[in-house]
Amino acid sequence: MERLNYHHLLYFYTVAREGSVARASLRLGLKQPTVSAQIHALENKLGRKLVERSGRGLKVTPAGETVLRYAETIFTLGGELLSTLDGRAEVAPKLAVGVSSSIPQSLAAALLGGLFELDPRPVLTITEVSPETLAALLASRSLQFALTDLQIKEVHSGTDSAEALHSRVLLESPIEVFAPAALARKLRADFPLRLAGAPVLMPAPGALRREVESWLSARKIAECKLAEMPHPELSAAAAGAAIFAPSLQRESLKKSHGLLPAGELEGSRWRLFVSAIRGARHPGLDAVMRAAKDMR
Repeated sequence: MERLNYHHLLYFYTVAREGSVARASLRLGLKQPTVSAQIHALENKLGRKLVERSGRGLKVTPAGETVLRYAETIFTLGGELLSTLDGRAEVAPKLAVGVSSSIPQSLAAALLGGLFELDPRPVLTITEVSPETLAALLASRSLQFALTDLQIKEVHSGTDSAEALHSRVLLESPIEVFAPAALARKLRADFPLRLAGAPVLMPAPGALRREVESWLSARKIAECKLAEMPHPELSAAAAGAAIFAPSLQRESLKKSHGLLPAGELEGSRWRLFVSAIRGARHPGLDAVMRAAKDMR
């Protein structure tokens, strides 16, 4: 089998980072037609379109994003190899963790905080995307493990095969309404009826959002949705609006955002899962498990 030409990979990496062939050519010290030809050669080799025009520049395609991640790893390892052989530095272990974008930031930060206490301390990379994208990254071994609010049972690796995931419940909690003090007092006076017409910031699409919408729909409660966003707790005080969040966030929401509990969505459940390729182990995963145990 013909091997991958790493010069082609370098040209693609530079074009992707610069956002245009012109800027990449200047950085590489080559003519634009030469760089373009090398990109086309790599696309032909891989059988995938890696970049496409976007306005006056270029954007990386989904296939190009995958190639870019591998290119970054290859070039980083090359640099570490030279540094190690020259005695300039020790190679620190790497830890890549995925976090579903619908998971509250403060909760993710609390769970991942123990990773900074590992010895040796790893070079940590956190990727915050959708559960579907996290599944693909786990399949490509780009992540050691991922925190999601949706259970992923298997991931496809780009071939016809699928790898089983070991996925377990890390945390489980009822859902509550939180709001600035004045609004919280008003909602508590006659909860949940006062939710009807109340200003709320809805979470981004995900397990929490679906559970909340199902609960409201079953009780025929129509809230006044002001916006939907990945981390509504960051804007609730400024907007004077309520949010929905797992009960285990009570202390952090009060301390960091001045939001008080207004009522529990009776019967609701929110779950946080940790997923990894079955059989894979990493000390970082144990640290996250210990942090979750302390939260229960």
